[in-house]
Amino acid sequence: MKAKKRKSLDYSQMHKDRKELQTLLEELGGCVAMVEGKKDAEALQRYVVGVIEVSGRTRYACEKAAREGATEVAVLTDLDERGNELAEELSGELRSCGIKPNTFLRRKIARVLGISQMENFERKYKQRLLETKL
Repeated sequence: MKAKKRKSLDYSQMHKDRKELQTLLEELGGCVAMVEGKKDAEALQRYVVGVIEVSGRTRYACEKAAREGATEVAVLTDLDERGNELAEELSGELRSCGIKPNTFLRRKIARVLGISQMENFERKYKQRLLETKL
């Protein structure tokens, strides 16, 4: 009977991945974020300062962010066709309210965690933390 060949751990890569996750969390930590719906909000609420659910009311959501004194808002819509359209719409509305939209974090989350739906953020983040445990 052959013994299973054990994968060698690349600690350098694991350290790099862990550092990238830490940087991502730090960037999110000071943000107000706009998300599409309730599941997205629940997945992100522990990681950001504030979450605003858009739920089809872009103007209202942007005005709410302005009332709360936000100067920059992370637009964390899903990375699908509808999410891309909503991100564009939100970016324009936010600018009209004098708020800087941040769509970079959305793409970074997708790249680092390998997700396209924000509702998977917390589950995938915790999974990646375990995978990179040194």
